Amino acid sequence: MNDHYSPEFISSQQAALLKEKERLETALKEVAVWNADQGQYIPKYEEFNPGDVEDSDEASDETTNFGENTAMANTLIQTFHEVTGALQDIDSGKYGYCENCGEYISEERLQSYPAAKTCIKCE
Repeated sequence: MNDHYSPEFISSQQAALLKEKERLETALKEVAVWNADQGQYIPKYEEFNPGDVEDSDEASDETTNFGENTAMANTLIQTFHEVTGALQDIDSGKYGYCENCGEYISEERLQSYPAAKTCIKCE
């Protein structure tokens, strides 16, 4: 158990992280699909007119769309991993320790970004 932060603080951080996790899962559904075999999200590649013969403009637009989905999905996936990692840290009593120096991360920083892994000094 983490003795540095109050139980109320930990509880509020956990609630904020769970809310953010739900938001991220919703956002990920727009740009990625869960691949159970690989255990990860994969950016969506959507064809505009499946089965039709496509011209080079349509193929280019689809490729651009995939690139945008990939960039957005990668950002969301990274944040999702940070959030789920912070939730795991809460469960294991390791929440709030800087992964670089091992000191506690300030409550202000954690309130600003509940999934922070480093203190301000080590950022």
